[in-house]
Amino acid sequence: MGTRKSEKAVNLSVDAIMAERFSGEKYPGATPRSEEYKAGVRAALEYRINNRPQPPMPYPVGTAQADAYFAGQDYGHWLWRRLQEQAS
Repeated sequence: MGTRKSEKAVNLSVDAIMAERFSGEKYPGATPRSEEYKAGVRAALEYRINNRPQPPMPYPVGTAQADAYFAGQDYGHWLWRRLQEQAS
């Protein structure tokens, strides 16, 4: 239970997930997200899929950019868990 990867999820790439979630093709009408939010999602997925350490916080804490980044990380971790559930 302590692993971060499943056989199905290993075959997914961060770029493929990001393109699917944020291209607007699969989710037309979805709320557009900021670059800071997307950077947070990408950082979380890189950690989960590629075992990359979380990068240093790129924005000053207490700013709207940092809040968006943190929200993106939360979504990225949630998304990873959701993909794991679907793979089971």
